Amino acid sequence: MMDKKEAREALASADALASRMRGGNQRPSLVVFLLGLAMMVMTAVYGLLIEPSSQYAVPVVLLIPFFALVIYTATRPVLARHYRTLYALTTTAGAALYSLTVTLGTVFFSGEPLWWVPGAVLCAVPFFVIGVLDRNAARTSEGRP
Repeated sequence: MMDKKEAREALASADALASRMRGGNQRPSLVVFLLGLAMMVMTAVYGLLIEPSSQYAVPVVLLIPFFALVIYTATRPVLARHYRTLYALTTTAGAALYSLTVTLGTVFFSGEPLWWVPGAVLCAVPFFVIGVLDRNAARTSEGRP
């Protein structure tokens, strides 16, 4: 059986581990927000500066933030209930918005700010949604409302 000293040490160790896990939850959500900003800026710059005869391989480079988001959401070790499903649906919706924005924008709205600025904002929304979900999960795990 455990005596009081061993029990205190075990509780102190658990508290230290919980503190480290909570501290690690703050930085990734900031990274996700920054990826969203990068996605917004890259999409807007691409859309406003493209030429109708530009290479169609360039939009593939713009998918780098989405790849980072997919890797981020797939490698989260501990998640709140149903978050994997929310992450999958959010990134799928984001990929669809991106595909629609870039495909239609390249063909019909080359360099048109009324298409590309709102489209770039919509492409960043999935990143912001996942960032908010992560922040809420971190607050819930800390016991804050």
